[in-house]
Amino acid sequence: MSEPSGCPGWGMGYRLGVDLGTTFTAAAMRNGGPPSMLGLGNRALQIPSVLYLREDGQFLVGEAAERRGATDPSRVVREFKRRIGDPIPLMVAGTPFSAQALSARLLASVVATATERRGAAPDEIVLTYPANWGAYKRDLVGQVISLADVGPTVTCPEPQAAAIQYAAQAHLQPGDRVAVYDLGGGTFDVCVLEKTGTGFTILGNREGIEQLGGVDFDEAVFQHVVGALGPALEQLDLDSPEGRAALTRLRRDCVEAKEALSVDVDTTIPVTLPGRSTSVRLTRAELETLIAPALEQTVEATGRALRTAGTTAEQLTAIVLVGGSSRIPLVSHLLQSRFATPTALDTHPKHDIAMGAVQFSDVAEATTAPLAAVASTNGIAAGTAPGVLPKPTRQPLSAQAKRRIAVLAGGLALLAIGTVVGVQLLTGDPSGAAATSGGQPPPTTSAPASSTGTSAPATAPPALKVLPVAPVPLSASELVIPLKTPEGERLYLADATDPDKRTKLSNGPGTDSGPALSPDRRSMIYMHATAPGKGIPWVSGTDGSGARPLFQKLPTQCADGITRPAWNAKDPTQLVLACFAGKTTGLYLVDTDGKVLRTLFTAGGEGVGVSDPAVSPDGRRVAFQAQRIPGFGIFVVGTDGKGKPVQVTSGADADPVWSPTAPGVVAYRHAITASSWAIVLVNADRAAVPCAGLARPNEPGGGKQCQVTDGSTLDQDPTWSPAGDQIAFKRNVDAGTGIYLTAASGKGDPGPIWSSSPGSQNAPAWTTR
Repeated sequence: MSEPSGCPGWGMGYRLGVDLGTTFTAAAMRNGGPPSMLGLGNRALQIPSVLYLREDGQFLVGEAAERRGATDPSRVVREFKRRIGDPIPLMVAGTPFSAQALSARLLASVVATATERRGAAPDEIVLTYPANWGAYKRDLVGQVISLADVGPTVTCPEPQAAAIQYAAQAHLQPGDRVAVYDLGGGTFDVCVLEKTGTGFTILGNREGIEQLGGVDFDEAVFQHVVGALGPALEQLDLDSPEGRAALTRLRRDCVEAKEALSVDVDTTIPVTLPGRSTSVRLTRAELETLIAPALEQTVEATGRALRTAGTTAEQLTAIVLVGGSSRIPLVSHLLQSRFATPTALDTHPKHDIAMGAVQFSDVAEATTAPLAAVASTNGIAAGTAPGVLPKPTRQPLSAQAKRRIAVLAGGLALLAIGTVVGVQLLTGDPSGAAATSGGQPPPTTSAPASSTGTSAPATAPPALKVLPVAPVPLSASELVIPLKTPEGERLYLADATDPDKRTKLSNGPGTDSGPALSPDRRSMIYMHATAPGKGIPWVSGTDGSGARPLFQKLPTQCADGITRPAWNAKDPTQLVLACFAGKTTGLYLVDTDGKVLRTLFTAGGEGVGVSDPAVSPDGRRVAFQAQRIPGFGIFVVGTDGKGKPVQVTSGADADPVWSPTAPGVVAYRHAITASSWAIVLVNADRAAVPCAGLARPNEPGGGKQCQVTDGSTLDQDPTWSPAGDQIAFKRNVDAGTGIYLTAASGKGDPGPIWSSSPGSQNAPAWTTR
């Protein structure tokens, strides 16, 4: 738990900086050059600090946990960083865990991801912690590190890491002082730092409010909506899958509304309940009224930090804003009004701490205030509520309904109710390893005495090892391909860099085709058919584990057929289906229970059809193949269900898939002649596509397209590499069918990955479709 000034083994490998946040976790790497972020998730570099306890006792982490927890919140646990030191365990699916044990699982998963990406474990890890944690809670951080068993680890105060990153960009001079205002998802920290010749020194006391952050603001918005809805929620069956899913969506929409108000002055929160759809309007002024009292407390804490540091506002170079919640415009307004000092908001506040942490050991210096003194100088008495947010006044729900809504909608871990005596909290510490909010150990509690007069040993579950997340996400070179075999079509895991490396994922009976990978590349949906034309969606891990039908019951809109599904990369709990029922064909946004959330487009008539949907990376649009609606080609429609589809290509075009890195760019199959197809790129916003291949006009108008294969064969079913620089596709040639690889720029000739018979029968999957 030391904070050294050097880094052992630096030249032999790399260092990993980890910001284990309340709501999000981020990591950065450095191997001698400039630091860089480590991509932990698919939708963003950081991942949600969320765990999901599977029935086999293993944990899913981050995006996968969010997705699985949407339908089973009793197995989800989040915000456990706030509970570090709490003597009452968190109950997850009936099993008690300490916050330290859960944090260890999250840390171990981050290190495992880094090890997988780099091919070796880090030489050293720098783990950050809130600056106002006292010596006792810092000891609990040591328990987290020990339980995770991740190798040599040092610790670093979060504001100090942020200052290091800020200094790397702002070119501070020795003697310059900054105040770091860190308002994250669950905690608030502030301290004053002075630049020295080799690093930073913390001046005065580190101030903070442990129980204040973005999750409290999310809850304020949620309760505002609950108050607006009134009795409508009382009638909701919270025990039904529909009720739980509705509240999960509502809470997610409340979070998005809060974030939207950082750039807009008003927003509308959709409310979709079983049998009722409505909306609640929220303005920035209303949000600021809800959260202003709590933010005023952070300003007061900033003033205390300046006073104990012997620093005036005029002596500050800037107040550096760190943490996702520091983006709220009212934060900067209040600070500038009080201190008349410039505020500096870096490009991505969620990344700054991890980026600074990975540089910490090079520049760390002793602080001027002893850590043991911090707990008593944070300005907030132990157990005192940090900020009282206004409660809704319109038609309040009953206390019982509020409690059930809070638990089910948020997927929060249920607390153990009643007296918990002598429970060993999975940390190896029979004393309970807990602390009050002030960072001091709790009173000792003994178990009842036995008949021999000695204390009976505590009854405790066995200590659990940190288990790896399963299934493991695919590497950047791995993709899933359907291959025709003597016993039928089967899914295989293959490697683009090694044609001989293939692993069968499905064993039948029946045929499996049309795989679509989840955003985190840990799961896939595919069409499973036991008879021709009888395919239904199945879901499994990308290692083939846990295969099962996706829906217990297909939507009625899909009664007569369904084509390859598409994940919503922005929200992995949602899918887009192209379905047929009677004379009606349409696109539908559904959840993973099969409930239709929104109709995106419907049409009817002879020869009318839609198929092959693909959701854009931002989750706002769907590209699909269309026949006679009224034209042919690739069309795009919004996932909000508003507006008509827009035609972006014409002709017998199909198989659209969005680039994961180039905004608006879609790869698709274009018919050159009846017997030859090419892979072509088009921009859905009618802009030109950069092209080193054959530039061609876009017939519906707009920027030119880019043809990346020559059209001399039958090329179809493109899929992008995770980096967006390559496209794999199915090619039909005289010798059979194979998977080929081409540069997304159109430069160079495609090369075969697998071309021997039997070949690919259907679309390969490399990234989210």
